[in-house]
Amino acid sequence: MDKNLLKKIGIGILIVLFFLVLSYSFVPEVLSGKIVNQQDITGYIGMSHEMTEWNKAHPNDPANWTGSMFSGMPTTTISAPKQGDWTQPIYDFLLTGKRPATYIFISLLGAFLLMLAFGMNPFVAIGGAIAITFCSYNFQIIQVGHNTKMQAIAFLPWVLAAVVFAYRSAISGKKKWFLLTLLSATFFGLALSMQVKANHQQITYYLAILVLLYALVVFIWLLADKDRRSLIKNFFIASALLLVIGCVGIATNAIKLGPLYEYQEYSTRGGTELNKGDNSGKSDGLNLGYATAWSYGWEELPNLMIPNFNGGSSVGAVNPAKSKTYKLLKDNKIQNLREISQNLPLYWGPQPFTAGPMYMGAITIFLFILGLFLIKDRNKWWIVIATILAILMAVGNHFLVFTKLLFKIAPLYNKFRTVSMALVILQFTLPILAFMVLDKIVKGDYVKKEFMPKAWIAYALTAGFCLIFALLPDLAGTFSGAADSSQQEALVNALIEDRRALFVQDALISFGLITIAFLLLFWVYSAKEDKDNTKRRFLAVGGICLLILVNMFAVGKRYLNSNDFITPRNFNSQFAQRTVDKLILEDENLSYRVLDLTIDMFNDSRSAYWHKEIAGYSPAKLQRYQDLIERYIGPEINSLMGALRGSQTITEVQEKMPYLPVMSMLNAKYFILGPDAAPAVNPNAFGNAWFVDSLAVATTPDEEIDLLGKIDAHKTAVIGSDYLPMLEGFECKKVTSPTDTLYMTSYSPNELHYHYNISEPRLAIFSEVFYPDGWHAWVDDESSPTNIFRTDWTLRGSVLPAGEHELVMRFDPKVYLVCSRISRISSIILVCLLLYFLYLFVGKIISKEDKN
Repeated sequence: MDKNLLKKIGIGILIVLFFLVLSYSFVPEVLSGKIVNQQDITGYIGMSHEMTEWNKAHPNDPANWTGSMFSGMPTTTISAPKQGDWTQPIYDFLLTGKRPATYIFISLLGAFLLMLAFGMNPFVAIGGAIAITFCSYNFQIIQVGHNTKMQAIAFLPWVLAAVVFAYRSAISGKKKWFLLTLLSATFFGLALSMQVKANHQQITYYLAILVLLYALVVFIWLLADKDRRSLIKNFFIASALLLVIGCVGIATNAIKLGPLYEYQEYSTRGGTELNKGDNSGKSDGLNLGYATAWSYGWEELPNLMIPNFNGGSSVGAVNPAKSKTYKLLKDNKIQNLREISQNLPLYWGPQPFTAGPMYMGAITIFLFILGLFLIKDRNKWWIVIATILAILMAVGNHFLVFTKLLFKIAPLYNKFRTVSMALVILQFTLPILAFMVLDKIVKGDYVKKEFMPKAWIAYALTAGFCLIFALLPDLAGTFSGAADSSQQEALVNALIEDRRALFVQDALISFGLITIAFLLLFWVYSAKEDKDNTKRRFLAVGGICLLILVNMFAVGKRYLNSNDFITPRNFNSQFAQRTVDKLILEDENLSYRVLDLTIDMFNDSRSAYWHKEIAGYSPAKLQRYQDLIERYIGPEINSLMGALRGSQTITEVQEKMPYLPVMSMLNAKYFILGPDAAPAVNPNAFGNAWFVDSLAVATTPDEEIDLLGKIDAHKTAVIGSDYLPMLEGFECKKVTSPTDTLYMTSYSPNELHYHYNISEPRLAIFSEVFYPDGWHAWVDDESSPTNIFRTDWTLRGSVLPAGEHELVMRFDPKVYLVCSRISRISSIILVCLLLYFLYLFVGKIISKEDKN
C-alpha cells in the first residue's frame, strides 16, 4: 500500500482516538455506568412508557397513537418511526458508545472535517473542532435532556463540510472535479440523512440557512470576476448534485417527516382556528409572543466572550468561601446551605430563565475580530452575513420589526419557538473565521507589518472591553433581575454582590486569556522575518489551541459536571409506583384518565408513566386541545383546587368536589392529591362513551368552542358545520329505551373496541380525542365502515346503526405506508452510491498495489 496513504490513515486514526479520549475525559462518569439526570428525558420516559411497552410486545404493530398525555395524541412528536429507513443502522452505529460522550465525539469529528473542508492544516483543524464542540450551549442542552437537539448540532458540521468540499471540488479546475463533486454530494446526502434523523427541525432550519448563504456567496464570487465566470457551469452542476442527492438523503427520513408534516397542521405549531372576535380565520404558525418569549437581549450578547456577563444560568453555584449570599444565609442559620449555594438565582438578564450563556470562547472572539481585519477571501463575507443574521434572529422581541418580517416572509419560520436558539449558528461561524486566521499564521501567510497593527486593534477591542468592565462592572447594569422582586431586600443585595463578583472574575479571566493569546502571536511576529520560524508558529498556535481547550472545558463543566450524573437505578426510582398509583391501578376499567395535582401539570409528564393523563408536557400538542385547556380545563383545575383547599380528609374532598363538565367528558376519573394519599374520585366522569339526544350546530370555530360551555355535554353534542354533512339523513332525537348500552371491551393505543346494543340508530360520543388523519371505524368487520367525526370541540362522534354490534376504531394513517416506501427507495439509492465510491476507493488501492 502507498506509504503516504498509510501515513494519512495512521494520522487519521490517531486523531480519531484523541477525539475519543477527549470526549470521555469530559464525562468520565459514563465509564462507571452513570447517566445524566436529565429533566427532559424524565419527561420523555413518562410520556413514552405506554408506547414503549406496547412496541416491545407488538413489534409488528407499533403504536402510532398514545393515550398517555392530553387525553390522546399521535406519537410522531414523542418518538419518530423508523420503518423502511435502511440508513438507520448507520445512524445507530455512529451513536454507539456511552452518551453523551458519543455526542461530543461525533461533533468533534464533524467539526474537524469542516475545518479540513476550508483547507486548514490538520493540526489547526483539531483546535477548530474543539472550539466548535466545547461551546457551553452544548453542555447546557445535554444537562437538561435536549438530546435530539444535541445530536442535530453534532451532525451539522458533517453536512456543512460536505457542501464546502463539493463546491471547492467543482470550481477547483481539476480534471476529476465531477467525480470529486459527486463523492462530496454523496457524503452530503448521507450526512444530511443523519442530521435530519436526529429529528430536531429547528436546528436543521439553521443548517439550511448556512448552506444557502454559502452557496449564494460562492455564486456571487464567481459572477464578480470574468475570469471565474467559466466555472459557473460547474457551480450549477454541483448545486444540482447537492440538491438531488440531498433530497434523497432527506427522503430516507420520509417515515419521520411525513407523519410529522401531517401532524404539524393540527398542532400548536399550525396555529389556532379561533379568532378574537374578527372571524379572520385560522392563524398560521405560533403566536409571536410565545415564539419570542426566549429572546436574547442585546445587553447579554457580550456573554459570548464573558460567560457571566448576565449571571450565567438561572440556577447556578457560588463559592461558599467568597459568597455574600452564603454568609447571609449562614448567619441566619438556614439549613442545607451547601445545596442552596449550588442552586442560587444568578441570572439577571431579560429572558424568563436560562440554563446558561451562549459562551463561544474569549480567544475565539478575539481571533474572529482579528479575522474580520485580516481575512480577504469570499468565506469571510459568508460568515459575516450568517453571523449578523443569526444575531438579528436571536434577539427576537428586542428587534420586532425584523422578527415580524421573518414571521411573514420566511418559510416555516413561524413554526419555531425559542428564537435565541439561532445563536447556534455562531458556534460554527465564529470558530471557522477564527481558525482561518490561525491556519494562515501557521502557513506563514502574514508579514509583521500587515499583521501586528490589526492584531493590536483586535486586542484593544476585545481585551480592552473585558478590562473596562472588570474595572467598572456597574457599566453592565444593576445586577438585579426580574426574579429578585419576590426576594427580601437583604437577600437581593447579597445576590447582587455575588453576581458582580462573578462578573468581574469572568471579565478578568477573559482578559487574561486574550492577553496570553495575543502575546503568543506577538512572540511569533517578533522573530526576524528572514529566518524560518515555522516551529515558533506551530508552538504559538498549539499554545492558543490548548488555552481554548482548557477554557472551554472549564466553562463547560459549570453546566455539565459530576453533580449531574446519577446511577440508572436512582434515575429510574422516580418512576416507582407510589401508593396513589397502586390504588388507581386497582381499577379494572379498561380506560380512564387521571390528573396529578401534585406536579406542574402542563410541564411534567412523569405521571403518564402509569396513567392516561389529562395533562402532560409537549411543545407541540394538538392545538384544539390547547384551546380547550385555555378556555375550560385550566379554569376547571383552578376551581377544583380552590374547592379542595383546606380539606383534611378524603371524605371532605369528595364532599367539596365541584362539577367539572369538560374534564368529566374527557373521562377524568381520578385526581391525585398526594403520593401516599387516596385519589379523589370524580363521580361525574362520563365514562368511555355515551349516547346524546340532541345537537348544537356551530357555524364558526369560535361559536363551536363557546357552545361547549353552554350545553350539557352528556345529553347534547356540539358539532361544527364542517362535519354536519356526515349526519345527513340522521335525526338526533331523545330516546328513552333503557336497554340501549355502549361500553368499551378492548383498549390498545392503536385500536379500540366497543360493544353496543340499541333499538334504533343513535349518535354516540366517545371520550377520545378526535384527529382527522388516520382514525377509521367499522361495525363488526371492515366491510362495514362507519364515519368518525368531530364533536364537542375535541371528541369523536359516530352514528351507530341499530342492533347488537361491535364497533372498532383503529388508527392506521396512510402516510406511514407511503412514507415507509419512500424511505426504503431513498435508502437503497443512497447506499448504492456509497457502495459505488467504496468500490472505486478499494479499486484504486488495488491498482496502486499492482503497479508497485
